[in-house]
Amino acid sequence: MAIPAPSHPHALTVSQALALDLLADGMPADEIEKRTEITPDTLYHLAVQENVPAPHGTIEGYGVHQARTEKPCEKCAPLQPRVEARARAQQRKAEAALAYQQQRSPHRRSRRTFART
Repeated sequence: MAIPAPSHPHALTVSQALALDLLADGMPADEIEKRTEITPDTLYHLAVQENVPAPHGTIEGYGVHQARTEKPCEKCAPLQPRVEARARAQQRKAEAALAYQQQRSPHRRSRRTFART
């Protein structure tokens, strides 16, 4: 007797299943990330794969539309400028952190000394 093949090529982890459930309940993606360590981009793609809806008129709903590569619905469309501003702010933060780290790294010497034997 053959074992039936699973309907999905891979099973969801507990964190992924929890994240999708929280998304469907309307929790913001940043809060979901804090609880499950699943980034918003990954969350939106999982929602598309598993056909989990996100509340329309929210950043999360807009994110799922983007993951589906479809035009946002009427309720989600007004959120585009906000999503773009958030992405630009995150990019600026990442660039500033990188510049700060590069500024400190080349001129810094290790204070660690090794005992001579």
